[in-house]
Amino acid sequence: MKLNKRYFRSVKSNRSFYVSATVLTIMTLFLFFTMNLAGKAIWEFGDEFFATQKVEDANFTTYLPIPTEQIKELEKEYSLCLEPQYYSNIETDGVTARVFKKTEEINLYDVTEGRDPEQNNEIIISEGYAVYNKIALGDRITIGEKEYTVTGFFQRPDYLYMLQNEGDSYKNVTTFFLAYVTDEEYEQIGGNNCLYLVRYEKENQTDFRKEVNENYYMRTYLSAKENMRIDMVKMQAEMFIVMSYLILAIMPLIVVVLVSIVINRKVKSEQKLIGTLTALGYKKGRLMLHYAGFAMLPGLLGGVLASAFTMIFAQSFGELCLADYEPMRIQCHLEPVAALLGIIVPTVMYVLAAMRSVSKLLKKDTVLLLNGNAQQGEKGHRSILVKAKLSFRIKYAIRSLICNPSRTFVVLLGIFLGSYIALLGYGFLDTMEYTKQTMVDEMGSFEYQYVLNELVPGDEYGGQPVILSTVENEAGKQFSIIGTEDTNPYLDLKDTGGEKISLKGGYYITNVLAMLQNVESGDTLTICNPLTLEKHEITVAGILANDMQSAIFTDREKAADILGIETDLSNVIMSDTVLDIPDSKVIQTVKKTDAKEQFQNMSNQMNVMIYFLIGIGAIICVASIYVAVNMLVAENRSNISMLKVLGYKDKGINQIVLRVNHILVPIGILVSIPPVFASINWFMVFLAEFMGVLPKAYVTPQSFLYTVILVCCSYFGSLFLLRRKVSKVDMVESLKDNRE
Repeated sequence: MKLNKRYFRSVKSNRSFYVSATVLTIMTLFLFFTMNLAGKAIWEFGDEFFATQKVEDANFTTYLPIPTEQIKELEKEYSLCLEPQYYSNIETDGVTARVFKKTEEINLYDVTEGRDPEQNNEIIISEGYAVYNKIALGDRITIGEKEYTVTGFFQRPDYLYMLQNEGDSYKNVTTFFLAYVTDEEYEQIGGNNCLYLVRYEKENQTDFRKEVNENYYMRTYLSAKENMRIDMVKMQAEMFIVMSYLILAIMPLIVVVLVSIVINRKVKSEQKLIGTLTALGYKKGRLMLHYAGFAMLPGLLGGVLASAFTMIFAQSFGELCLADYEPMRIQCHLEPVAALLGIIVPTVMYVLAAMRSVSKLLKKDTVLLLNGNAQQGEKGHRSILVKAKLSFRIKYAIRSLICNPSRTFVVLLGIFLGSYIALLGYGFLDTMEYTKQTMVDEMGSFEYQYVLNELVPGDEYGGQPVILSTVENEAGKQFSIIGTEDTNPYLDLKDTGGEKISLKGGYYITNVLAMLQNVESGDTLTICNPLTLEKHEITVAGILANDMQSAIFTDREKAADILGIETDLSNVIMSDTVLDIPDSKVIQTVKKTDAKEQFQNMSNQMNVMIYFLIGIGAIICVASIYVAVNMLVAENRSNISMLKVLGYKDKGINQIVLRVNHILVPIGILVSIPPVFASINWFMVFLAEFMGVLPKAYVTPQSFLYTVILVCCSYFGSLFLLRRKVSKVDMVESLKDNRE
């Protein structure tokens, strides 16, 4: 007897299982391939673009300008490249244009479409803003009092992630863009903001930074690894790659459970045949490999189809993950190693699961297998509810659920996964909206925060003067230190217990910073002034209930001491109204509305991936339920046949047989809720590492309703597809001795 001849008959008689398992495999691999493609492409693009356009190693600002001749001396003495970057921020009708003067050696821009400006009334603008606002070459835009013709679009290596301000959490392409004009036109604009760009050739940063600070008084210093505009490219690429392999390792396990249960039940239904084959001399290893072949098919077929489809649409798949950046000209291709892993990993998992099921059954005595009694333990379930005064339909449903725990688990798993993935997608969008509407207020009640380019005494401009600067931990990770008074009307500082605190009591750190630095109240934290490079040890007096700022709060005296300035000097002014401060004195104006808009933009950009995720959830739900209920129909062919003999119509039989799992729908949905909140909170903790904020998981009642509707549609859609299975069962089935 040749066992291989059974493969075709088995596939034909179990089409629903193979189709569903293959679809589940393909959906899993689509997630793996999409993130893997995007991560590798972004990484390669970033490496090449940064090198070609000579991205900075760091940037800094000073209170005193560095003379041109001194720049040359510093370059020679410390073997580095140092170049001033002049720019001007011009606001027009609520939109800010950052107009740069061209640099020659560092952060070179790349014209991606069109040409450089040649006339004083011509301009090139950042491509992301142009795409978002549908600006075409030849269109005219107004900046300040002058109208310009757009001749091209460009990208800069230090603005691939388009943050308006360094402390922002998300890109802004709605009300902020970059621009270049001719050198002559820039002189007319008169931009006087100066940012020094540096590229190091040797490891002599410390001496260079100390000399610059001693002679020109550094105001800020930001390395490329701490600059989100630059580092976000590598960080997110790395995140995509890591997540893709996590998906490849974890998601197929869902299908493994399904394959294991189905194969296990198939093996049990064929125990007489297995007993016969064993008696005829077939070895255990041969039988295990035979049944492993059934499990291999969906893994192999799903892997090949997913790989082939991804190869064809690799570019489209990869570009799904580019929403956070300027429009990258990436080249996406499926690497052979990734394709092989996509085929091998699920297949091996399925085969191992099947072999385990067969091995377990083959431990039974051959005589029991020949008699079909290898699973005697299951007969005890037949006495369930024998004496209970319940209707036949209720008894049948309860027995079906209890007596077939593995089948019940598959249905519950499908409902759980569908609900989990859909609710997770909606939850991400709700969390961003909740953060925008409520959590942003944790920053304070001010509407405007003016960051000055000089230290000013007193409060000559009005508002509330504040000391704000950046410090580093021992690993070089930067965060803010804020020095203010308890009387600051714009800050309502409370600890995590809801008690109001006094800054005179010492140093208080925000909840998100405490989490990132792994410190608690009473711990000692070493911080470094990145300007003077002096280290200070501080004792954490308490944890502030603030998830929106990665910062240390203290009084002005302590902040001034760490920063090495006079106590009455300030560099930031908070206000609830617009202040009359000369533009030449302001580096940036941070508006609370801008922070809210960032989270709105994040939600908008996530929509495509979220709905893609929800769609996969629906497919997984349908496929899992379809397999489980099809299993139920197949294993109850004799009962269905008997019901037909007794005069039941197909509609009545459907109500008895197909509705036994209805109770699992609300259970599966309810069980999915805690993992959704846990997953969102975990992901937000992960994002906090480079966003500096820690949004709390939030899901609206509307999203719960949408999830319930989606799961119910998936569930009842599966049942509708299986109605024809009942009608095909013949009355003669109940008279047969052999059942599948």
